[in-house]
Parts: sequence; structure tokens; C-alpha cells
Amino acid sequence: MIIDFHQHIIVRQSTDPASHRTAEHVLAHLRHHGGGKAVILPNDRGESVAPSFEGQGSSEYDTELALDAWRQWPDEIVPFCHVNPLRYDALDAIRRYHRAGARGFGEHKVRLAFDHPACLPIYRLCGELGLPVLIHFQYGVYSYNFEAAEAVFRACPETVFIGHAQAWWANVSAEVRSDYDAPDFVGYPPGPVVRGGLTDRWLEEYPNVYGDLSAGSGWNALTRDPEFGPDFVRRHRSKLLWATDCYCLDGKGAMAGGHTQECFAARTLPWLREHCVSEDHYADITYRNAMRLLGLEN
Repeated sequence: MIIDFHQHIIVRQSTDPASHRTAEHVLAHLRHHGGGKAVILPNDRGESVAPSFEGQGSSEYDTELALDAWRQWPDEIVPFCHVNPLRYDALDAIRRYHRAGARGFGEHKVRLAFDHPACLPIYRLCGELGLPVLIHFQYGVYSYNFEAAEAVFRACPETVFIGHAQAWWANVSAEVRSDYDAPDFVGYPPGPVVRGGLTDRWLEEYPNVYGDLSAGSGWNALTRDPEFGPDFVRRHRSKLLWATDCYCLDGKGAMAGGHTQECFAARTLPWLREHCVSEDHYADITYRNAMRLLGLEN
């Protein structure tokens, strides 16, 4: 049993089926690695997209796709919802999606400050509804003022926040390059971790803060410092969520378009097997923490 807390269904404007990543692909990926549940994360990029969202492309990650997949495979799919915060009906839309079956909010990947006035009511509503909020933090691009996050965590104690992406995982270290325009900026910092990073501290201090281990950013945080990574997963065993954000179609690395790459699940699951101190520890990170946050029965 595993729960992949970060998956996407992608239906592009192209009519070529080979350019799409369907719910069937998500399930093939999941089942190849033992089966369980996949959390489907939409991102609102529809016609009501505001100027702050320009350049993000078409409506590829739609909430209705996540809900439809859950209706078809209710034992394997967990649907989230997402709305553009600048929509006039953003709060009402979240309430509708919650009533329709959405279990969380995100991926919140928006070209706005994390504490933008349009976002704060969304975070509070999600807390009221019991919807965890998954945030893509990326310096200079998405929820870009990372250091403002602590004030939001304090202001919304009833809301569960799940951190993800480059800025979130770079900040396991207290030494971070945060100037996106600087020539020496790197999104995936290499080398030893300086203890006392914001992400590490927030996971320790805030009951409502969790970490999504997916993608290259999560992998980099675990492996850049061979002493830090294993210690990190032991200290935060109740706050970390295994996830992949993997785009392969089958769990074996086949990608849309015909090329291949290493599957993130094939990379991360063996690492956790090696570095978790027990089967219970491994189970906490790969599914039990997710079950608890999503209100699912064991």
C-alpha cells in the first residue's frame, strides 16, 4: 500500500492522444509500484485566468478531470481542487468542489505572493472545510515570497499546509540563495546542508505544516547531504508525505512523446526502504501520514 500525494492528469490542447497523461496512466504508474492511491492535483488555468497567470498555458490540469477520475476509480484516486484566487467566485467554487468530493486544495501554483490578499481567504476557508493546501514554492515565480510563509502558518492554524518545490526544499538548509535574478542562483542547491533551515524548523514547530517529498526538489533535499537526509526523515517521520510528481506513463519511465527517463517512484521508494528505521517508519511516510491528513480509513 502506497499513497502518491502528487500526481497530475494532463489533457493538452493538442488532439494527439500521445501528448496526454490520462487517469489510466496515473493508475498504471501506481500499480506498477504495488498499488494504493494517487492524489490528483489540478491547477486552475481556465478562461478566467488573471493577468498574473499569463504564460502558464492552456487549461491542462482541470478539477473536473480529477473528480471524474475519482468517480470512476474511487478506491485508487483522491481528487483535489484548485481555483485561480483572482476569480470572482473563487470561494464559492471551492465550496462546490468540496461538496462534489474534493479532499484538498492544490497544487496551488500561482504567480502571486504566498500571502497575497486574494489567497488568505482561500487558506482560511480550506481550514474550515478540512481541505489540506498543497503549495508550490519557487523563488521569483510561484508563491515567491517564501519567507512570508511563517506568518501565514501562524495566521491560519486550522489549515494544513503542505510545502513542495524548489524554494521549499532548498530551505532545509540555513544557507540558501534566494535572489532569483542573481547569477549564482540555483534552484536545486548541491552540497552539505547547514542545519537550522526554515523548512526544517517549520516542520518541527508548526503542527499544521507538512512536506511533499516529490520531484527533483524533494529528491535533492534527501540526497544532497548523506548525513542530513536520513536524519531528516527520522526526525520528521510524522510530517513527510511520499509523492512523485512523476510524469511517466507506466511506472517504468515511458514518457509521452516516446522517450524515457527514470521514474521517481523507482528512485525514491528504495531510498526510503534503506533509510527508514523500521517498517512502521516507512509506512508512516508512504501512506499513513497521508491517510490521516485526508481523513481516510486504514
